[in-house]
Amino acid sequence: MHIADNPAGNPSRAGRAGNEVASLVRGGSASAYSALLKKHIVEAVKNSLKSVTPKKLFLAAVVVFIVMLFGRNIKDILLVAALGIAASYSTIYKRTIRVPSAVELVTFGTIVTGAAYGPAVGAMFGVITTIASEIISSGVDVNTLFYAIARGIAGGLAQMMVAGFGWSVVIAGMAALVIFHVVSDFIYVVSGGIEAVPKIIYFIIVNTLFNLIVFSFFGSFLLGIAVA
Repeated sequence: MHIADNPAGNPSRAGRAGNEVASLVRGGSASAYSALLKKHIVEAVKNSLKSVTPKKLFLAAVVVFIVMLFGRNIKDILLVAALGIAASYSTIYKRTIRVPSAVELVTFGTIVTGAAYGPAVGAMFGVITTIASEIISSGVDVNTLFYAIARGIAGGLAQMMVAGFGWSVVIAGMAALVIFHVVSDFIYVVSGGIEAVPKIIYFIIVNTLFNLIVFSFFGSFLLGIAVA
């Protein structure tokens, strides 16, 4: 059987491994074959572990959390997963454009999820996707914890605002922004001083306008699907 060579004319790694195995099998050395097999298994495991990053582990944990939470309810799993992915990746532009993440879908996903599935789910969604978006956009800093807490509070109150107070999902979304900005902007001013004020003004204006548009066009529609 011909073993594929690399461009230099030498056997590839897979080819060398195949030759080793064939040689050992022909020689009838079972112990040597077993040792070689263990060697290749260890190498395969090491190579797999090298490809595992904190980002991948975090996303895998999110997937496990969603599946455990909703069991076999495919509709809810798909909806929350879609909202979670959209929220987590919505600020990826910060990798190349170092601007405040005013255009984001974390608030939207948090309120829709919290209003549909309750305070615990809403709070966890807000915390997890806030941290995920910061990790994915390479924006993790000392303020990330406060951002996550603010979004967790908003998600925990979402159902009460919509079902309890009778607010529309748009009003609930705007209230969530108020909660977020009260917490995060105060911390931002404390850590950045007066120089941070222009960035905060920019963030509030752009973030409010963007979320107003998203909540107005998609809020009621997606909430209706969630609670159906």
